[in-house]
Formats: sequence, C-alpha cells, structure tokens
Amino acid sequence: MRYMKTRKFLGLLPVLLLIGLTACGSQTTPSPVPGNGVTLTPYSTETATPTITPTSLSAPTPTPAPTLTPTPNVITLTGNETFWTLAAKNGVSVAEIEAANPTLNKYSLMAGMKVVIPPPSAEGTQQAPTPTALPVLVHDPVCSPSLTGGLYCFAMVENNQTLMLQSVSGQFTITDSQSGEVQVQPALLPLDHLPVGNDLPLYAYFPPPVASSYQVTLQLFSALPDDGSNSSYLPLTIDTSNVEISSDGLSAAVTGSVSSASAASRFDLAAVAYDSAGNVVAVRQLENKNGLTAGASVDFKLYVYSIAGKIDHVSLFGEAAQPD
Repeated sequence: MRYMKTRKFLGLLPVLLLIGLTACGSQTTPSPVPGNGVTLTPYSTETATPTITPTSLSAPTPTPAPTLTPTPNVITLTGNETFWTLAAKNGVSVAEIEAANPTLNKYSLMAGMKVVIPPPSAEGTQQAPTPTALPVLVHDPVCSPSLTGGLYCFAMVENNQTLMLQSVSGQFTITDSQSGEVQVQPALLPLDHLPVGNDLPLYAYFPPPVASSYQVTLQLFSALPDDGSNSSYLPLTIDTSNVEISSDGLSAAVTGSVSSASAASRFDLAAVAYDSAGNVVAVRQLENKNGLTAGASVDFKLYVYSIAGKIDHVSLFGEAAQPD
C-alpha cells in the first residue's frame, strides 16, 4: 500500500519538470505600446560654459631701494686754506661749505681746525644752466696734473666791456679721449667782481682719477654787468711792499698793505702766480672781515704755492664791500 503511493509520486515528477522547463523557455516579449504617430525631435541643450573668475591676487608692493646719502668729508686745515680754495678743490660752492660749518668763521681759519666738506649735490650728472654771460674775452683753458693724480685747470677771463662785471662763473669739462667719459667741475673766480680792463683766472680742480689723455673745454655761464647803482663794491688800493719767491720757485710770500677811500665792512685779496710763459700756476684768496676805516691802511701777508712749475711773478687783485 505504501509502495503504490510512492510510485504515483514518482510518476508525476516528470510531468512537473516538463511544465517548469516550458515556463522557463517561453518568456513573453512585451509588445510595444501603439503610439499616436507623433515623431519626437530631440533638442540639443547647450551646456553652459563655466565662467572662470580670476582670483584677485594682490601684486606685491615693491620695496624701494634705499637712498644712499653721500658721506661728507672732514678735513683738517694746514693753515693755507680758505673756504674759496676748499670749494674750488672739492667741486662745491662756498655757500655749501658755510652751511655745513655754521660754527666756523671763514675769515678766521687756522691750522688744526676741522672743516666739513659736503658732497657735490649732483656728482657726474650736473646740468648746465642756461648761459647768460656777456661776450667777454675768455682764454683757452690750461690744465696741470696734481701730485695726487688730480687735475688743476685755469682759464683767464678778461673784462673787455665798458662796465664792471660780477658773478662770473662757468664750467670746465674734461672728456676722455679714448672712452669719451665726461667729467665736469664748476669754474670759480677768486673775487666777486672783475673791473674794466682787468683779467682774473677761472679755476677748478678735478679729483682723481683723471684720464691721462683728455680734451678740456670751458663754458662761461654768467658774467653780469654792474654799473655800481645797486652794488656794495668798493675799489681797493693795494700797496705790495715785497714778493719773496722761494729758491725752488714753488712758493712765494707776499706782503703789503691795503686801503680804501671809504669805510668797508670787509675786503678780499686774490694773489695769482704765473710762470715765465705767463701761465697761471697758483691762485690764493685772502678774506678779511675786520673791515677798513676810510683812509686807513691794513697790512697783510699771504702765501701762494705752485701746482705746476716755478713761479716767475705774482699779481694781486682786490675789492672791498660797503657796510650794510
């Protein structure tokens, strides 16, 4: 009885397997849903281009280069200098030296004193002012080397006008014959005025190094007429009692006296030494702020030192100033 039930179950098994296989092999493919006949046209959608927003970068602020301030030069006087000779030798003006030494009296300089020499205001880039000089006679410049490698330059200026001249100034230019490099120095007159018929040298000193082969020129910037109406100038009478030239001809001692017909607040002397050919070999200025009494005389003694050759003779020039 139990055996018959098992056989019936086994007999049904193939039929069940057949039905399962048929279901797996005959899966129904879905039929498309009938449409309404409208064709769908796809639209091309533009993709927005991303906008690149630059990041604001702050440019670094450049650090300005430090300004180099030239260091003034402090020198010790030997007893033979004046503010004028120091200005001419260092390429600055007397006013600049006075401003740098407010406690010094330029009329009472002595050996051992220390003087501050300010640096030139525009070294190597000096701009020439517009010339306003009268057509005076200017001789060719003559230059002589110094023992330290510098160069002294002189040029005689002659007043061939009918009026006295004042504020005579110029500029010496040295041009290297090989490299073309240019050096300039202000040309100074040892006195403020140049009377009619007189001549005085413009003077400059070029510190080393200076080219061994060069060309030198002089440009006159200023030579203004002075009719005396607004001038403090007074003529000065000079009595030279003795000029003693040293045995080697390189120095001379000059003694004498000066006087003025009118009272003067100060007077200036300029000693110019020449060689036997008439070339300037030395210039010395003497300033006296003690003044002069009308008709009275004041003695003086000064020394000149040659920078080029032997001294043959010395000429003196001078002027006085009216009291303020």
